Amino acid sequence: EMKSRLGAYRAEDRYIKAMADAPARDPLDRAQYADIRIWLPGDILTKTDRMSMAVSLEAREPLLDHRLVEFAARLPVGQRIRGNSGKYLLKKAMEPFLPQDILYRQKMGFVTPISAWFRGALAGEATAIAGGSALARTGWFDTAMLAKVAADHRS
Repeated sequence: EMKSRLGAYRAEDRYIKAMADAPARDPLDRAQYADIRIWLPGDILTKTDRMSMAVSLEAREPLLDHRLVEFAARLPVGQRIRGNSGKYLLKKAMEPFLPQDILYRQKMGFVTPISAWFRGALAGEATAIAGGSALARTGWFDTAMLAKVAADHRS
């Protein structure tokens, strides 16, 4: 049913258009342009702001200073990324100051503690929300699947 409600909408179309509109030919430049136009303001920066403000913190993103971003955008691709490692030049510049295991570790994202919600102090509320009639009434959710997800996280 959700597919019929969404019709022809495809989330990736926004990225495809942004990449096509990018004032660059290199695929990395075009992808970074799309990230700056869509992902940063519409996703990660919004989440960072909401989460930090929820606990009365004002978060800053020093690597997003416009002068640094403009400088980095002018760097050759090989100085921005090497193999699977992004921020190549920044990491090389920081080698005298930071331990290798910090500089070159895997990215660590924010993990949503869904299992903890279903097993801990919020278990009753999380289960009630996942199985609740409010979600069912929207028509957007498969209530059987929500019940399965909740059960999987409780086990």
